[in-house]
Amino acid sequence: MSIHQYFSPDYATARQAFLKAARQANAAAIESMPHPLKGIAGEDLFTDLAWFGPRDAQAVLVTVSGTHGIEGYYGSGCQVGWLSEGHINRLPSGMAMLLIHASNPYGFSWGRRVNEDNMDINRNFIDFEKSAPPANPAYAEVHPWLLPESWDDDTARAIQEKLTAYFERVGAKAATAAIVGGQHSHPDGIFYGGKEPCWSHRTIKAIAEKYLKQARHVCVIDFHTGLGPFGYSELICRHQPGSEALRLAQAWWGDAVTSPAMGQSDSPIIEGNLRMGLVRFCEPATTVAINIEVGTISSQDVRLSVIADNWLHLRGDVFSPLGQKIKRQIRAAFYPESDEWRGLCYPRAVEIQQQAIAGLAAALPSP
Repeated sequence: MSIHQYFSPDYATARQAFLKAARQANAAAIESMPHPLKGIAGEDLFTDLAWFGPRDAQAVLVTVSGTHGIEGYYGSGCQVGWLSEGHINRLPSGMAMLLIHASNPYGFSWGRRVNEDNMDINRNFIDFEKSAPPANPAYAEVHPWLLPESWDDDTARAIQEKLTAYFERVGAKAATAAIVGGQHSHPDGIFYGGKEPCWSHRTIKAIAEKYLKQARHVCVIDFHTGLGPFGYSELICRHQPGSEALRLAQAWWGDAVTSPAMGQSDSPIIEGNLRMGLVRFCEPATTVAINIEVGTISSQDVRLSVIADNWLHLRGDVFSPLGQKIKRQIRAAFYPESDEWRGLCYPRAVEIQQQAIAGLAAALPSP
């Protein structure tokens, strides 16, 4: 089977491919959490999971797809391929694996990074009971021109010019933090993190409480796209410098690991991302969490596609010719449908998971 057949053309097909692959691989448990809303074609939406291995396993590898909905094309394909090629059958004795498919099924189906609340769920995994969301006052300056009244090619060019000028004025690091780092003040803005746990936050927490409380060693791999060179897989690690978790990540994956806190990544420091939420949910386990970030097109074009999609769902018509044009643009920004791109990133995803298993195996007691 060609690796390209692991990747699906839409959410509904991807979901069925995942469930079929999990059943054929003899998953010990398959569970589906229904989402309250419908997909773009009226289909039912679910976050699905498959568990392999003993339920009392002390070491567990967790993979997550679709955190940024439309990026689920990549993550789902990697999960389906992992199961279909039999890698799941080579887990060491005493180890388990949990595959979470479409953590943001609404965004996956509707072709959006965000969820049903216009919320970037990867900015929402904050402990809202203990602390207020982080402030990002710089976002207020840029918000008005990131949400225009109408959209056409002239509007897009004007926004690009304003973005370029803003980056030149405040510097790339500050501009990226202001625009991309996440904000909790403008629900109609981009990279909005919300003021309370969203459906995906609550669902992932419930999954962790049911399946991961017994684990003492956990690795979380969250599949993402849209940042970096075409087809290159950067391993972004948000553990604190000097922490045991960061040390382990560097030991398992070497120089491929980057730390935003140490200035090694183009990604800004982000609060409330899903995988670090799982670190909190799995305490007191030792949890190593990374994000595989696969590059697609230029960062400028990726940002513009997100801005256009935000305008479309707030002020436009998804099913109009302009709406479909914008949908094609954001899809290309986060899922280049080419054999070359998949040929670069899929084998690397397999290798990264194999390295994670080797790292976790070293933590298991000798038989």
